[in-house]
Amino acid sequence: MISRSSCTQRHTARPSFVVAAFTLALLVTSPLAAQNDKLADRATRAGEVLAELVAVPDSAPPNALLAQAICVAVVPGVIQAGFGVGGRAGFGLVSCRTPTGWSMPSYVGLKGGSFGLQIGAQSADIVLIFVNRNAPRTIATNSLDLGVAASVAAGPVGRDVSASTDYKAQAEIYSYSKTKGLFAGVKITGTKWEIDYGANRKAFANAPEAERGGTRTSVGHLLTADGTAAPAIVRPFLASLVKYIGPGTSK
Repeated sequence: MISRSSCTQRHTARPSFVVAAFTLALLVTSPLAAQNDKLADRATRAGEVLAELVAVPDSAPPNALLAQAICVAVVPGVIQAGFGVGGRAGFGLVSCRTPTGWSMPSYVGLKGGSFGLQIGAQSADIVLIFVNRNAPRTIATNSLDLGVAASVAAGPVGRDVSASTDYKAQAEIYSYSKTKGLFAGVKITGTKWEIDYGANRKAFANAPEAERGGTRTSVGHLLTADGTAAPAIVRPFLASLVKYIGPGTSK
C-alpha cells in the first residue's frame, strides 16, 4: 500500500524537476545570449564612434581621405589595463569597400602599444582608415604588428584639406583617437592587430562554415563579400559607414 506521504513526495518532485530543468536551460543559453548582446553593442557603439568622428569639421578626417578609404576599422573603448601598466586592449569591427558596397564586417581587436591616451584618461576610441588596395588581405592576417607589417601614420584633420594630397604615398593606414573630447590624429606604436575569430563565429553562426569568419581564409571572404545580407547584429556598423564615410562601392 502506498502511503499518502509517498504520493505527496512523488507529486512535489515533478515541479522541482521542471524548475531544475528550466534553470539548467537558462545556464546553458544565457551565456550565448549575453555574448550576442555584447557583439551587438560593439557594432552599435562602433557606428556611434563613426558619427562622432565626422561631427566636428575642424577635427574630422579630410573628405578626400574618406573617399580613398579601402577599409575602415573602429575599435571603441580601448582601455588601459592595470594602473598605468600591463598594456591596453579593445575590440571592434572592420569592413572594406567592394564593387557593390561595404563588405561583411569582421570583428577585430587591438592589443598593447600606445593609443594616445591622455593623462587621466582610461579609454580611447580608435578609428583606422586603410588606403592600400591590399588592405583586405592584410587585415585578414591572423595577427600583425601595426607599423611593421603595415605603415601607420597619424591621420590628418580638417574636412576641407586639399583632395590633391596623396595620402597613399605617406602610409597604408591613418589612425585617429578620441580620449577626452574631440578626435585627433594619433601615431599608434607597438600595436598588435588581431582577428576576433570567436566573435565572428557567433555573429555569423547561420552562415555556411566557409563564411563565418572563423579562419584567415574565411575572414578574407567576409571582407570581399557584399554586406547587404549581413545579419542584424552588425548592421548598425554598416549603416553608419554608408552614412558617415560614404558609399561602399569601390572603383
